[in-house]
Amino acid sequence: MNTPLPDLFDRDKAFAPAAQALRSRKRETYCQEIAGECWGNNTEAYCRAFGATDRDAASASAARLMRDPVVRARIGYLRDESVERMGVDRLWILEKRKHIVEHARNAADKLRALEDLEKSLGLDAPLKLEINQNTNVNLSGMAGVVKIENAAEFARIMEAVRAAGERETAKPADVVEIDVAGNPH
Repeated sequence: MNTPLPDLFDRDKAFAPAAQALRSRKRETYCQEIAGECWGNNTEAYCRAFGATDRDAASASAARLMRDPVVRARIGYLRDESVERMGVDRLWILEKRKHIVEHARNAADKLRALEDLEKSLGLDAPLKLEINQNTNVNLSGMAGVVKIENAAEFARIMEAVRAAGERETAKPADVVEIDVAGNPH
């Protein structure tokens, strides 16, 4: 009888392929460096792991190495492990940034923490608006900037809106009958 083997990768992270050290010591060192001190600096991690001195060549080799899904999986596993070991998560970091924004004495520190908080929450992406009318004018806007695609048609519409506004504000005078002598009734 053919009994299926249990999928240990889903139940226990220790059995996942990314949990196992890479066979190449230099590649494993590269992954350790990226997940550790060189977090985000692939070129420096490559120079440390492989002993490279030419930074241009190291940058190209690091980019090539980062395209390897096994290396990326290993780096992701090591980063998750280090974050878990520190007891830090996204919410903790956001709370600390919020505390800095609220309590820092230096305005530059407040602004930097606020910008980081904005980026972390994804609020730094420009707000895009699309306004489509039944006319030949298309308006599109991003973060307070409006682009008018057909200026002549837009000017005609705005003139009609202005004229309608003037008609609305100009109330007709009360009709007063005047007799032949010029006296109002």
